[in-house]
Amino acid sequence: MNKINKIIILALLSLGVLSVSAAEFEYNAALTNNYIWRGMTQTGEDAAFSGGFDVSSDSGAYVGAWGSYVDFDNETNKELDYYFGYSDESARGVNFDIGYISYNYPRESGLDFEEIYVGVAYKWVGVTISTGLDEAPDNTEWSVDLGDSGVGVTYGDYDGVGKYTLLSFDLPKKLAGLSIGIGLSDFDSADGTADEDGFFITFSL
Repeated sequence: MNKINKIIILALLSLGVLSVSAAEFEYNAALTNNYIWRGMTQTGEDAAFSGGFDVSSDSGAYVGAWGSYVDFDNETNKELDYYFGYSDESARGVNFDIGYISYNYPRESGLDFEEIYVGVAYKWVGVTISTGLDEAPDNTEWSVDLGDSGVGVTYGDYDGVGKYTLLSFDLPKKLAGLSIGIGLSDFDSADGTADEDGFFITFSL
């Protein structure tokens, strides 16, 4: 059974808890000057368009897909992610999210990898632990939102790859119906050979 078939079967199983009448469909689209992921540019600091969709239920189950332009100076220029999971909020106001995600790069299957993630958040503080499958590296990410200011700080430790920090700000008002976010990122590789700084501005639906 190939990976895509496995993803489809697992996603359909997760959707078994959804009824058609209760399912909610949402889509997203964004344009950014620099696609930065875990502190590292995925486009050689060039612009990228991305989009995806989610199907979720009142029970907290969800499944979705997302894609973006990438540029790694190889055969692929696309990233396609498939994911599913379950999220909810406890009686004490603690939000949690557990799921599976598959990162795929057409024509460069050697770059593909999968993770299982668990996220917990309370008020303005959250942590997400992603466990890489088949020897993919693990990642731990802490995030803090400064109240309702739109300012957020994220710190991550990508095991064996590097550490990164992200400072972001979501503008309080939309422009022509678009949400706008800006940010600064810093990445330091684990082997000390790379120090990558980045700036991004993103317009999203």
